[in-house]
Amino acid sequence: MNKNIATGITIVAIILVITLAGVFFQKSPKSNNAENSVTTKTANPNSTLEEATATYKDGVYDVVGDYISPGGAETIGVKLTLENGIITDSEVEVQATREISVEKQTDFSENYKELVIGKNIDDIELTKVSGSSLTPKGFNDAVEKIKTQAQS
Repeated sequence: MNKNIATGITIVAIILVITLAGVFFQKSPKSNNAENSVTTKTANPNSTLEEATATYKDGVYDVVGDYISPGGAETIGVKLTLENGIITDSEVEVQATREISVEKQTDFSENYKELVIGKNIDDIELTKVSGSSLTPKGFNDAVEKIKTQAQS
């Protein structure tokens, strides 16, 4: 009887481990570059295209995004050009002070554009770019600041 209980507990434990592994190793959405991902925000199905894009003034916006790295606070400069709520151009200025953060921001700056150019600013929320998951947080912070500045 004890051997049957032990076998049952072992089987349940194996099933639990397999289930949890499936949840943790589930793939996130990817762009064309397997190392880059972006989360797409779902638009309000009752809004029209004019409503979604008319809330931002056209122009060039230049801000600093903030984020926390394991070494402490970091910043990244972000310049976006908006036309009808669509990002038509973007530049990133590496402002990190720690060596590893400089490397991550540099990698980010070389590979993020395909994820933002031609996209509605409301749909941008970067999660991982070129192996960096923290620099996109600074970029996203800058995007939120730009959205606030650009609101009509």
